[in-house]
Amino acid sequence: MEPKIIALYLPQFHRTPENDEWWGEGFTEWTTVKQAESLFEGHQQPNVPLNGNYYNLLEKNTLEWQASLMHTYGIYGMCFYHYYFKDGRKILEKPAENLLKWKDINMPFCFSWANETWARSWSKLQDKNVWSNLEEKSYDKGSKDDGILLLQDYGGEKEWVNHFNYLLPFFKDDRYIKINEKPIFIIYKSLQIPCLVKMIDCWQKLASDNGFKGIYFISVNSKIDAMDAVMYQEPQHIFQTQGSAKYEKDNQVVQNVFDYKETCLKSITKTKLENEYFCAFPGYDDTPRRGKSGMLYANRSPETFGDTLTQMLAISRNSQREFVFINAWNEWGEGMYLEPDERFGYKYLESVKNALENYKTITIADSDLQSEIEGYERKLQQYRSYWETFDKWMTLKEQGRKATDFLEKQGVKNIAVYGLGMIGNHFLEEVRKSNLQIVCGIDGKGDSIHMEFPVITINDDIPDVDAIVVTVTYNYGGIYEKLREKYQGQIYMIYELIGE
Repeated sequence: MEPKIIALYLPQFHRTPENDEWWGEGFTEWTTVKQAESLFEGHQQPNVPLNGNYYNLLEKNTLEWQASLMHTYGIYGMCFYHYYFKDGRKILEKPAENLLKWKDINMPFCFSWANETWARSWSKLQDKNVWSNLEEKSYDKGSKDDGILLLQDYGGEKEWVNHFNYLLPFFKDDRYIKINEKPIFIIYKSLQIPCLVKMIDCWQKLASDNGFKGIYFISVNSKIDAMDAVMYQEPQHIFQTQGSAKYEKDNQVVQNVFDYKETCLKSITKTKLENEYFCAFPGYDDTPRRGKSGMLYANRSPETFGDTLTQMLAISRNSQREFVFINAWNEWGEGMYLEPDERFGYKYLESVKNALENYKTITIADSDLQSEIEGYERKLQQYRSYWETFDKWMTLKEQGRKATDFLEKQGVKNIAVYGLGMIGNHFLEEVRKSNLQIVCGIDGKGDSIHMEFPVITINDDIPDVDAIVVTVTYNYGGIYEKLREKYQGQIYMIYELIGE
């Protein structure tokens, strides 16, 4: 199998009423790009499109130009960022919707759901997307404004069905990229979705009802057992162990400066398995959005990028991975773009073409350390799931709420608790102080665990309860499927209870 290249695609290059209101009249990604400044000697800013091509993505000739360019240099398709919020609110959706109408444009595509709340930088919300710190209006500390612009909320089955129905015409388009007749759908922050397993289960059934073999779900940066694969989209955020340099100019201090070449070398070693996808990046510099508090990778070059991509393609071919991703086609505000500019011309695109011509000549040796690496990564994912859970739980407690509040609100009176380890025992303490009754525990150790209630294994008959609460925070996809084989009532993951 010869790997194909998909580039991530930012649809932020056209005006919207929301952007006009929040960031200023006429704001698009080009606003921050044009106003960028060089913060120290050798800092490559501002980035200027070749021939001053500050295009508008609502114009058909722009997408036609991009499609022609991608095919000329061997890029197979584009992965559009998809912005979908509470109650079906959308933004920046017009370029993809126009492409759906313009059937004559040969641009294979798929979606990556950027499932973050949009908020001001001063909002207390931790997980958020701030488009431009430098464009924010002054904040009145006496204001009751919480800084949230578009809230990310996942709702229930009705909302999942509505979201799927919006996506369905895109999935049915012949240009939509699929794996084994399954539309590819990337989710940027899967770990933030409390109802992930149930939502995926719902969407898989809907996909089957509409003639597909399912949906091919890809997570980003974190392996999720409920999903088909992982794509390591942001090596620039993962591999920062080399430390940062400090640069000064006119009393301006820029501290988060990393080495591009060293990071690229480390990113090649990240993925080892068939369902792990590489993602090359041609650079990174978000100082146009963040100013001196931004982060950047110095010493980027088309040559280093091309060498990295060649290696990724060769490894992917060796392990039968169908795609290699590039972040990104046009992230100009973060210095990640392949499109031609005044500094490098077409050199990054030429590096892509050269990599596609040369990767077959490289011999890749299988690593004897692969199984050991897999073990470390599984353990890392487990610990990360603990951290995510306790962080959410502490936030809930700070608000004066408990995980059991959700269950009582649903009318649940008696439960079984799956998993009696560290998190399970903390949950039991909350249950004991609530009106809920624990009918039994479910754990691999069975009745060797002594509690005030009976403890069974998943192979035993499950008694009649209003709900099962799963306190295990990893492999929850597999656990959900096993429980569903024996129990048809409500199953709640601990993450659902604390994420509401």
